[in-house]
Amino acid sequence: MRIILIGAIISTHSAKWVNSLSRRGHEVMLVSYPVSSKKNITYDSEVVIHKLRFGGRLGYYLNVLEMRRIYKHFKPDVVVVHYASGFGTMARLARLKPLVISCYGSDMFIYPFLNRFNMYNIRKNLRYADAVGCTSQIMAEQTRIKVMNDPDMKITVTPFGINTSIFHPAERTEDKDRMVVGIIKYLEPIYDIPLLINAFAIIHKEMDNKPLLKIYGDGHLEDELVKLTEELGVANDVRFMGAIPNMKVPKVLSGMDIFVNCSKSESFGVNMVEAMACGVPVVATNTPGAREVIVDGETGFIMKDREPETMAAIFRKLMNDNKLRIKMGQAGQKRSNTLYDWEQNLDTIEGMLKSVVKK
Repeated sequence: MRIILIGAIISTHSAKWVNSLSRRGHEVMLVSYPVSSKKNITYDSEVVIHKLRFGGRLGYYLNVLEMRRIYKHFKPDVVVVHYASGFGTMARLARLKPLVISCYGSDMFIYPFLNRFNMYNIRKNLRYADAVGCTSQIMAEQTRIKVMNDPDMKITVTPFGINTSIFHPAERTEDKDRMVVGIIKYLEPIYDIPLLINAFAIIHKEMDNKPLLKIYGDGHLEDELVKLTEELGVANDVRFMGAIPNMKVPKVLSGMDIFVNCSKSESFGVNMVEAMACGVPVVATNTPGAREVIVDGETGFIMKDREPETMAAIFRKLMNDNKLRIKMGQAGQKRSNTLYDWEQNLDTIEGMLKSVVKK
């Protein structure tokens, strides 16, 4: 197939889709905004990349004519859009067909409910599409019931799968004598890293053999978070590791005893799947993504509230019970391998695309 994918060039999910489809022999073009890709995101040389002229919210409208020209020149068998809102609107206005819209989270949980126009617009985009995909069962239900008011709407679930040949338990190479709690997230408000730091400070005070907290990622709040660790007296045992390329994530995860996701909103949570695949139990706040991925009490724990004391209590339970951590890690790996193997997920994606291609 000849495939145009319209999505953010800075997204690891865009890269995963286009690289994987290209490796399966499809001719793939990625169309994105005029921004540079992040250093930890790479694209295969066979993938054609086109950056649109205009950025920002108006770009979804200003780029319509250019998008139409690209479509006529490339002559794709199918067009895929990541996010139903902005790029979905551009694809509809450019009259791109056949069109597959892949919903990702905020476009179903937040955008439609900001105002009436947004709800009208998202419904129009989804009705225009020839097929709709969602990255989780919970999001699919959100789309059918809360957004489209159509319980029978056909939606294909296409998880953010992982390469299970890379993400698996591995021998730990450092900090073997200490408990390591870790997180991999942007240092932004929505991911609520302060909650984790405050919980870590509670358990840190209780333990003679002090645990480590490793925070991977960058963002606007780094200085503020560093200051918080100093105020709480845990700065010496909290390490800000910076952003890392995806290829290094399996090794990083294998060096953790507990993985944390404390997002305020999470529609799926691929990092939780990655941690489970590496045999690491997950502690997560109560989001739709956590409820989809984690079996509470079996592959990890979902918090009943957002209090640091609640998270610290879970840390205490896991740190004091080696057998429990091992058991949860094994259950998590089994669940990840069964439900979220990327090659199997890619089969589903490929089938969805082929289903709308004109014979």
